[in-house]
Amino acid sequence: MSLTLLTIGSFDVPHMGHASFLRRCEVFADREHIMVGVNSDAFVERYKGEPPVFTQDERMSLISELGYRVRVNDGPGRVLIEDAGPDIIAIGTDWAKRDYHAQIDTPVEYFEEHSIAMLYIPYTPGISTTDLKARFLRA
Repeated sequence: MSLTLLTIGSFDVPHMGHASFLRRCEVFADREHIMVGVNSDAFVERYKGEPPVFTQDERMSLISELGYRVRVNDGPGRVLIEDAGPDIIAIGTDWAKRDYHAQIDTPVEYFEEHSIAMLYIPYTPGISTTDLKARFLRA
């Protein structure tokens, strides 16, 4: 039996850090049991105050081409979590000091009641969407 792992993100400007994160998830779940929730264009704009650089369809296609199952996420995350029923939710260590449960509108008690583990995957230093956007503006 393989565990089901879910991760949710914007993947606004997909980069090597995202690919590394997803590959590290494979230590804990087989690729076919990893689901990637990609935040919708509307959700990214509501959350970040600006639309993503790559469209929802482009971001979903790219992650699908990497071999992962992909679903759209149009809200904080609770609906997707309830639908996917994961054993593990993986997030980057950049969220370690932030309230991820509030971000996804799913309290700790929900995780406990449904036996969902929170897994922190090490953040890839030296690359981020924010850094890439700054590089593009300088070019």
